[in-house]
Amino acid sequence: MSFNLYLVRHGQTYLNKYSRMQGWSDAPLTDKGITDGLAAGSRLANVKFDHVYSSDLSRAVHTAEYIMQNNQATAEKLNPIQLPEFREQFFGSFEGLPSSELATTIKKRYNLQNIADYGDLMQAMTQEEVLDAIAAADDEGDAENATAFWQRLENGLKYLREHTQDGENILVVAHGTLIRNLSGKYAGREYTYSSMYNGSISKWTVDDEQMNLEVFNDIEKVW
Repeated sequence: MSFNLYLVRHGQTYLNKYSRMQGWSDAPLTDKGITDGLAAGSRLANVKFDHVYSSDLSRAVHTAEYIMQNNQATAEKLNPIQLPEFREQFFGSFEGLPSSELATTIKKRYNLQNIADYGDLMQAMTQEEVLDAIAAADDEGDAENATAFWQRLENGLKYLREHTQDGENILVVAHGTLIRNLSGKYAGREYTYSSMYNGSISKWTVDDEQMNLEVFNDIEKVW
């Protein structure tokens, strides 16, 4: 059994615009964020989707709705099924804080150099190390560590495999750090270095045992 997974990052939100940490916090889409979703829908207009999913955070749900608004190939306009397993990483007490503030905290704790924002941490540490570092630095003890994050996400992938038939196309709208984590684990650490574009599309082929990344973080290709 093999299926095609179109994994899309949600459109821009106000917390994205202000460079603040946004995990389980849920800011609305900006006007650009709405455009991001519609643009992704136009690029995917000719793909007939058999299933449409999103995380249960509104920015992902609404982006999925905007994508399907511009999809022409799916006769039945599918509403996204919300899967909390595909939520963004939970940053605990760092939620809503400037990216630079989180980076400074981790930089001091681990004596890192040349760290100015969250993206720099991806260069200096593996995704799992970043997850664990944030969890360790969260004084409230709420942030997800790597074990908790991956248990959740792997449960989501298991759900997809159990509810998808051979050859089907599925859409999942999720989040930037989640997509980078997934790409880093199954395709190579170099995929964790890129900033994720809002509305970008990454395409995978998924079978019972493997995930193969075919297109990553793309905002130009028309399928």
